[in-house]
Amino acid sequence: MKNALLLSFFSLLFAQTTAAQHGRAPERYLDVNAGIGILPTYLKDAGRALTPPLSLSADYKLAKNFSLGAFAGFSITETGLRALRDGGTAKWRNSTSLLGLRFAARSRPMGPWEIYGGMSLAYAHANIEIMEGQLEKVKNENGLQENSGRMIYAGFFGSRYRLTPRLGVFGELGFGISLASVGLSVRI
Repeated sequence: MKNALLLSFFSLLFAQTTAAQHGRAPERYLDVNAGIGILPTYLKDAGRALTPPLSLSADYKLAKNFSLGAFAGFSITETGLRALRDGGTAKWRNSTSLLGLRFAARSRPMGPWEIYGGMSLAYAHANIEIMEGQLEKVKNENGLQENSGRMIYAGFFGSRYRLTPRLGVFGELGFGISLASVGLSVRI
């Protein structure tokens, strides 16, 4: 996974340097974003992130103030040893993947800043692995399933700061692989 993140980073950097000669961005463009979660979705579980929430998205500008995109995310979180109601203990690992579409409304650029927000529809898949304890007790007490997937609808709000006409940084809030993410953005 680290290799994929590094490959993505260097691909984005290469795209930035090759496109640096073009002054303004074209009327229609694609924003490719690679981010890392700073506030995991499973925050209430007080788990330890083995793989921090990683996200990759691509948003195509459809019209002056609207874009349509796709996104994916991945995270692995492990709980500490938890006391159960019956006196037993358990520890588990949650591997979560997310894949979906998103629609955003964008503000007009305010200097190097751009604000956006919208709705997303995604399929979320969680795989729970019991590290210690009895699976049935953990299932009954916490309502966890070993392998589950579901559709989620969510909103998001973010801003992007352009460092150059093609390269920027972004911050985003919303339900997904992370409640808050930051990262790099390349405009193609």
